[in-house]
Amino acid sequence: MSLFVVAGNNNHNRLYWQVKGMNIGIVGPISKDRLILPDGKIVSRLGAVAYSALVLAKLLEGTDDSVVCLSHLAAEDIEEARALLDHPNIKMLAIDTAVTSGTMIELSHIGDQERFSKQMYIMTPISSKELALLANCDYLLLMPLNETDIPIEALREFRKSSQASIFLDVHGLITGLGATGTRHKQVWQHSEEWLNNIDFLKMNDKEAPWAAGCLLESEEDYADYAVGVVNRGLSACWITFGDQSSLVAWRRSGRVLWAKVPVVDVGQVIDTVGCGDSASAGFIYSYARLNNSLLAVILGNTFGSIKASLPASDEFPSKPAVRGMIFHHYRDYLHALLDELLTREHLIIHEVKEDYGDESSMLGANGYRYGHGTNNASGGDSQGSNAPRT
Repeated sequence: MSLFVVAGNNNHNRLYWQVKGMNIGIVGPISKDRLILPDGKIVSRLGAVAYSALVLAKLLEGTDDSVVCLSHLAAEDIEEARALLDHPNIKMLAIDTAVTSGTMIELSHIGDQERFSKQMYIMTPISSKELALLANCDYLLLMPLNETDIPIEALREFRKSSQASIFLDVHGLITGLGATGTRHKQVWQHSEEWLNNIDFLKMNDKEAPWAAGCLLESEEDYADYAVGVVNRGLSACWITFGDQSSLVAWRRSGRVLWAKVPVVDVGQVIDTVGCGDSASAGFIYSYARLNNSLLAVILGNTFGSIKASLPASDEFPSKPAVRGMIFHHYRDYLHALLDELLTREHLIIHEVKEDYGDESSMLGANGYRYGHGTNNASGGDSQGSNAPRT
């Protein structure tokens, strides 16, 4: 049974859940999604953080580990959330609904993967005191849908008191709202401070230019940005390319590496809403177990693809079924990685080489070196002419 505890708006919020095993915290909206399908049918359900929580709950089954959710919900959505997240490995910190509001988003589907988004309600921001309730978590997933959901000030305070490794999906931080609630992309504000307070960064290929503050066109551009982010001190930067692939840069034993990772072909795509949330959960679970960013992307890609094939958010497969999918879809890729380890050739993993002073270059599979730097990572506060257009 999920444990719901109320942290009211008094001055003595305390941690009410019992620490046992590994704890993965998730912070962000459990949004009420109103989906308008291409055939005109309207479906209403809870989403966003709920997808991440359900994936992690499935992966944590049979253990003493927990996923701990921190979200603001509208009063009318509490019971639906209780039913959806009723799982022995889920704990939910429910905040006094008398002083908070939840998130509602209308999604109009244009095709299988394209949709028009409009936000009806915005979640009350998570406070520093509320975020402090997760201070003893081992990992923390930040999943904002708007830049106001999780204030940078709250994260800054959290970082001072917690040893948690922090994963950020940048989606909400590069999303602005028009006067009528229309959601649109915008350059990442205060990117410097965010990057100084997280360990893992995730985005998709359409979000990456807005996070970087400049156009990214080629594979080298995306790798350049990801490597620049890792060179700032992050453990990994992960960029997804829909049903094509993922690109990840990471730090390991003092080296900075990057690689492309294929995705799982699930056949028919039924619903892409929640794919990114599901992928993030797969990544952080794998990283917590194996401490390897490349292998974490494999599980992340797998769960993102699985979600695209599901008609409902509570139908994720068991761990044995997921293992079978990974064996089937990644067998050749993993064999190639082993060959690379034995031959020391750059077949898949590319290593960043330091050359002249502060100059550095990336060694590609074909032996070609191209320069990279860290300036792209600091462009989020700029509104200059290099900002991408909608």
